[in-house]
Amino acid sequence: MFDPKKPYNELPFLPWNFDFEQKEILKLTIKASESISKLNWLIYLVPNLEILISPLLTKESVESSAIENINTTTIKVLQQQALWEKYIKWPEKEVLHYHNAILNWFKELKKQWWIGYNFLLNLQSIIEPNKTWVRKIPWTVIANSLWEVLYTPPDSEQNITKLLTNLEKFINDFWDDIDPLIKMPVIHYQFESIHPFYDWNGRTWRILNVLYLVLAEKLDYPILFLSEYINKTRSDYYKLLNQTTKTGEYSDFIIYLLNWIIEQSKNTWKKILEIKKLMNQTQDKLEVLNIDYHKITNILFSFPFLTVTEFSKQIWVSRQTVTKYITELEKNNIISSINIWKNKLVFIPEFINILS
Repeated sequence: MFDPKKPYNELPFLPWNFDFEQKEILKLTIKASESISKLNWLIYLVPNLEILISPLLTKESVESSAIENINTTTIKVLQQQALWEKYIKWPEKEVLHYHNAILNWFKELKKQWWIGYNFLLNLQSIIEPNKTWVRKIPWTVIANSLWEVLYTPPDSEQNITKLLTNLEKFINDFWDDIDPLIKMPVIHYQFESIHPFYDWNGRTWRILNVLYLVLAEKLDYPILFLSEYINKTRSDYYKLLNQTTKTGEYSDFIIYLLNWIIEQSKNTWKKILEIKKLMNQTQDKLEVLNIDYHKITNILFSFPFLTVTEFSKQIWVSRQTVTKYITELEKNNIISSINIWKNKLVFIPEFINILS
């Protein structure tokens, strides 16, 4: 019988003895597949993918950090992203660290096209460079705010290594006839249950989540994220994790994450279409002003907040010329500006509203 205060060394290896073809799961899988396919198509409406990927990564990084009680806002991070490193404060540094880690891991995945044991260790090494190994010391527990023990993960390094090796095989096996969108919640639950590292397991598996969807060729780029959904449904999420462990019944957790794909895909569609519409409107306004409307539009949307120096560098004109541009753009209500420390940042207010 499962005891939350004892290490769960009986955690089953994958694949489970489980009916993955239940009617409700299959119906939701079809909907989720349609939703994520549409999302993957819509991203190509935006001419420069940097416009879409980096800001969405920033929002995810803020939401993920909030789960770890590192609190800031998307706007603050976007602003400080534009500044010299010496101006960036600790919460925003943590968020940007996570943001950059996702991009680095995505690049690595595209090179090796495999998510294995060593890949997971490398992910962890970027997040927590001082503890880049699986747990060797027992007594790791997961508790609630009242310090009541909810779960004790496997405690043997040998056992953890075996479970991770088994997980590696399951992740990369695309010949097992299980739809990747059903496998994704299984992988998510299994990694969380193994809880292999001392710190930042949550950050690692939230990134693993979207990277798996890229590996499974459901997404071309990492633009569908889990943290916002968890923050909105936190009590349901932890209740379902606990329920799955206690009962060995995985259906509800799989359904929970399939619903996440559907809801968050639709939310991301909306952002993409709003960004595309705003880009067209901005480009039309700039064209009337008889300036390099195409180039300036791409710059303003690639960098949500821009210093005058960076604007000058991106557009390849002198600081004096770019200052004239900024004055003209502010006069015509295309951009606004804000002063942070000694830096003037320019931005499109409607774009920031969409991102935040």
